[in-house]
Amino acid sequence: MSVRSIRRLSAFAAALSLAATLAACGGKGASEAYTGPGWYLEKPYLLVVAGPRVFAGPFSYDKCEEERAKIGGDAATQMLCVQHVGKPTKHGLY
Repeated sequence: MSVRSIRRLSAFAAALSLAATLAACGGKGASEAYTGPGWYLEKPYLLVVAGPRVFAGPFSYDKCEEERAKIGGDAATQMLCVQHVGKPTKHGLY
């Protein structure tokens, strides 16, 4: 590989990692979205750095499942209803 193509590859990798970092930082985490005890509609992520994202809550369990069903499609199967009794603490980098 030439020096020019190595520079292009490293610039592309840096841009891709920056985009992934900025995307992971968007949205509300569980500790920011907490307003009271109840069930919260969350989407977990595989990257521990990103942490789960909270989309709605607090609800009763039945209402949370209704809200998840309203989303429909593959997104609904990726969402979870998680009960938070107290304000969640931050673990790790998120």
